Amino acid sequence: MSGFRSSWPVRWALIVGTLVVAACGSGDAEVAYWSNGAGQDKAVESYAGSEHCGWQDLTFLHVTWPLPGQTGPAANRQYVRDPSGRLAAQVRASYAPGAELPADARTTDYTGPDGQQLWLAASDSDNLAYVVYPGSERVEAWPRTTQTLGCD
Repeated sequence: MSGFRSSWPVRWALIVGTLVVAACGSGDAEVAYWSNGAGQDKAVESYAGSEHCGWQDLTFLHVTWPLPGQTGPAANRQYVRDPSGRLAAQVRASYAPGAELPADARTTDYTGPDGQQLWLAASDSDNLAYVVYPGSERVEAWPRTTQTLGCD
């Protein structure tokens, strides 16, 4: 029994450490996988920012690159919906709530949990992703982050 008591602080530290890492992962909200028409293949996912970091008004979009029809080295890309501009120093372009699709924009065939569609344009997919909302003409341009961001 004394061995269990002496190892308790180590066990407690491991449990707390695991919970802290989990809380700082993909936000406090549930991850939403986007469907590509053939089902949810986890190539595109979105989630709200962590409340404990004050990022609850942000939405992050992770894209496994390249998606079908896109080119470039294999990597993960992160785009962010940041209406307040708090991550302006960490993105490659500016968030635009009333964007227009570029002439070369094409649908990726990925649809979000609320019916929004992911569009990309070859001319600027390194910097922006376009989210088109259903039943309206609303298009938002979400900037790509300079590196994958997470909350510490």
